[in-house]
Amino acid sequence: MTHPITDPAAALRWLVDRAHVSDLLVEFARALDVRDWDAYAATYTEDAVLEIGDLARLEGRAAIRAATASERGLGGYAGTWHGSSNHAVTVDGDTATSRSYLLGVHLLGGGSAHHADGAGWYDCALRRTADVDLAGGWRFTRVRITEVWHAGEPLPHVAPRP
Repeated sequence: MTHPITDPAAALRWLVDRAHVSDLLVEFARALDVRDWDAYAATYTEDAVLEIGDLARLEGRAAIRAATASERGLGGYAGTWHGSSNHAVTVDGDTATSRSYLLGVHLLGGGSAHHADGAGWYDCALRRTADVDLAGGWRFTRVRITEVWHAGEPLPHVAPRP
C-alpha cells in the first residue's frame, strides 16, 4: 500500500510516527506479560479509557493499572502471553488510531496445558505527549478490546457466551 505523501520530510515523519505507535503496541503486550504494571500503565494517558468489550469500562491510568494487576484481572493468572500483529496505523498530526490483531494465552495454573485463550482486536486512539521516553511520546487515550473467539478453558474475566 502506498501513501500519498510526496514531501520526503513529511513521509519520514509519517513512517517514524507509525513505527512509534507499533512500538507502543508491542510495549503494551510486553509489559502485561512480564507483569510490569507500572510500564503497562505508562502506555496510557492519565485520562485514558480501557474498554473490554461490553464487560468493562475503566477510566483513568490508575484505575486501568489497578484493575489489570488485580486477581480479577491479568494478575490472577499464572502467566500470560499476548501477541499483537497486523498493526494498521493512521496518523493525523498529534493524534492517531490503530487496529491490531490480538491473541492472548492465559495460564490458569496446574501446568501449561491448563489455559484460557482469546483473540480479536485492539482498537486504539492515541495522542502524542511531551513525555518522549517511550514510543516518541505516543500514548493510548482509548483501548477497546473486542474478543472474536476463545478456546481452552473459559476466560474468568470475560462473561460467558450463551
